[in-house]
Amino acid sequence: MARNEKEESIHIGFRETITLILPYFQKKIWDQIKAVIWIVLYLALFQLFILRIPIKEAGLIALGISAVVLGLAFFLEGLFLGLMPLGEALGLRLPQKLGIFSIILFSILMGVGATLAEPAITILRACGSKVAPWDAPLLYFLLNEGSFYLYLSIAIGVGISVVFGMLRFLFGFSLMRILVPTIVILLGVSIYAYFDENLKFISGLAWDSGAVTTGPVTVPLVVALGIGISKVAEKNDQSSAYGVVTLASLFPILSVFLVGMYFSGKLPKPMPEEVFFKQGIKLEEAKLLLGDSYKVPSTKEVSLPKKISPPEFFKKAEENIFDAFELAIRAILPLSIFLLLFLGLILKEKISYPEEVFLGIGFSIIGLSIFNFGIIFGLNKLGDQVGGKLPSTFRSIELIDSTKFIPNFNPKSVLKAVNEDGKEEKFFYLKERKSYTGIPYHEENWNQKNKVYEYVPIHGPIFGKEDNLLGYLVVLVFAFFLGYSATLAEPALSALGNTVEETTVGTFRKSLLIQSVAVGVGLGTLLGMLKILLEIPLVWIVVPIYLLLLFLNTFSKSEFIDIAWDSAGVTTGPITVPLIIAMGLGIGNQMGTVDGFGILAAASAFPILSVLIMGMIVENSRKLSLRDSELKEK
Repeated sequence: MARNEKEESIHIGFRETITLILPYFQKKIWDQIKAVIWIVLYLALFQLFILRIPIKEAGLIALGISAVVLGLAFFLEGLFLGLMPLGEALGLRLPQKLGIFSIILFSILMGVGATLAEPAITILRACGSKVAPWDAPLLYFLLNEGSFYLYLSIAIGVGISVVFGMLRFLFGFSLMRILVPTIVILLGVSIYAYFDENLKFISGLAWDSGAVTTGPVTVPLVVALGIGISKVAEKNDQSSAYGVVTLASLFPILSVFLVGMYFSGKLPKPMPEEVFFKQGIKLEEAKLLLGDSYKVPSTKEVSLPKKISPPEFFKKAEENIFDAFELAIRAILPLSIFLLLFLGLILKEKISYPEEVFLGIGFSIIGLSIFNFGIIFGLNKLGDQVGGKLPSTFRSIELIDSTKFIPNFNPKSVLKAVNEDGKEEKFFYLKERKSYTGIPYHEENWNQKNKVYEYVPIHGPIFGKEDNLLGYLVVLVFAFFLGYSATLAEPALSALGNTVEETTVGTFRKSLLIQSVAVGVGLGTLLGMLKILLEIPLVWIVVPIYLLLLFLNTFSKSEFIDIAWDSAGVTTGPITVPLIIAMGLGIGNQMGTVDGFGILAAASAFPILSVLIMGMIVENSRKLSLRDSELKEK
């Protein structure tokens, strides 16, 4: 409807403005709270009551999670007001004014920009410190000095997938024409990587990268662009709207592997720590792996917690806020400028409602800044803590973050006791408040010069003896319900359920889809956790499951195939991805596993399986109902 130019403007005061806006923002924030609260409570309560370990820096983590909620509310509202209208406007005009080559070039650039703006990609920046350069040089390089190449490869992979998605929107060809050869190539590359000393350690990172890309920026923007193209395309049908998310999660996997292959020959092979510290690598390799300064990180020097004064804390927080804002500016601003310039200079189109668009871009920058800050202080810390403590269910672990330094220690206070095997063990009593605690004494932990005794508490095993089966079972049950509950809280899945119920005319109900996907993600998370606990190579999981998926595709209807493959992408939202990656790396670090990635890869594959199976059951039930109806009529 056109605006009435003669209509008089209405002036309202600040108080009235707040009264009008506040309920709207309360609803938006409440939507994000509902998406976050259950998974955060689940993790916190599990650590407190099952693992029986207090949450360190609980106040700071709570502040970080609050920042995540507030940041997401602003960020998603900014997308709705700013970037998505630009995407749809461009989609409408591109086929009318430009040729196919120009559309391909634009799709690549937009896919790259959208990926670099994804909130979840920031979690990869915090993963580098969890990997030792001597255990997995290529993985260490891609997460540290070579992180630019990692992000660029992921972004280019998404850009190429957007091209195929737009071509599918234009011509309406089957998803299987792209899906089958892409999966076959990925499985072949994964098998090849398994037999390479360096490449095998980036398999988890590569497959997890596909889940990182399908977030709240890429998916809505690509779909908005596709919807615009669909409105003017002649050969598309309704089902071609599905499949874009699938493609956006597959091509980045291949691009990360290709970058890994390029750098693999330029980096040293994995080696023992002792060999690495004896300069077991060439100067050129050291510069590439560790940077120009090539300062070697050492696990021998354990970073222990120190008391931070309030001024130091606020200074550190201020630095992190500026870093988060800088990341947000670099992510959102180039993408927004590109879309605006392309619309105005290339397509010669005016921006509809420019005030709303610029407000939306501002909201996106503010929201992403707050979200990045929340990731650093909230989700990353919580996921790392819970993951690092999980093995205490089946084995004893050191609580490094609870290390105590006892000043003025006197060795004369050390006593002796006899254990069950009749061997003598040394210990001493430490008075804390009104209670006395027996603490084991190890001579190497006493610094005679400073007269300080360093004590690292030991916790676990909680459920029996070392490496007991019950403890492992508890971890696996925890993993299943983590994946299941996190999926139920994903807003994108609810939206997909509504769309599926409409397009299938009620044949595939929304509740049935949500439960199918949630169970699939739960099983995938369980298997991903098992992969880390038992150090199972990821190729042993992805090859059989994807071959099975391709086999089931031959017996499924095309509409159910598209729905199933897209359901995997919508389950990995901006909350689930950082938490699961941080938790996987935390438990991998505690277990001494080199590669803590792979949980997201498994969690993305199993919902495809569960939805395909459920689709076959639904289709079979529909056929039986039609047969019964025909028999009754006869």
